[in-house]
Amino acid sequence: MDISIKSEEGKFKFRVCGILEHNGKYLLVKINTNNFYCLPGGHVELGEDTDAAVLREMHEELDYEVKIKKLLAINQNFFYDQNDYKKFHELGFYYLVEAVDENKINTSDYVREELDKGKIQHLDFKWFDLDQLKTSDVRPSFIKDILLNDDVLIITTRD
Repeated sequence: MDISIKSEEGKFKFRVCGILEHNGKYLLVKINTNNFYCLPGGHVELGEDTDAAVLREMHEELDYEVKIKKLLAINQNFFYDQNDYKKFHELGFYYLVEAVDENKINTSDYVREELDKGKIQHLDFKWFDLDQLKTSDVRPSFIKDILLNDDVLIITTRD
């Protein structure tokens, strides 16, 4: 069961993301009809630690295994849901990961569909270099900053 709360006032979710770098480019994804990119990942399940969650989510979305290099950021993000304009509170753990087998990495931009809890998710993956990231709509927006920093960050943002 995902750690996620919905109420009349808004929503909360506990999320993990993987930052996958390959040949100086970072993999991001546009999900369904979103008009922005984010990092691959998903909800933490009840009783699951964030390490296990990011490994599971990355395997589900990428269809290959990754291993964790290090935790890069913990982020609290406050924003309004683009679908229903309700307040959204997201707690996210952002891990730097690498493929267990680099030969499995699809180095081209590509599209996949994932069956996620009975719902089809359209995943549009794209590789970005740091210059492209600076001019792209990436959310949460602090992702651009952490990719240039080696320290663990704890950040609160209001996108």
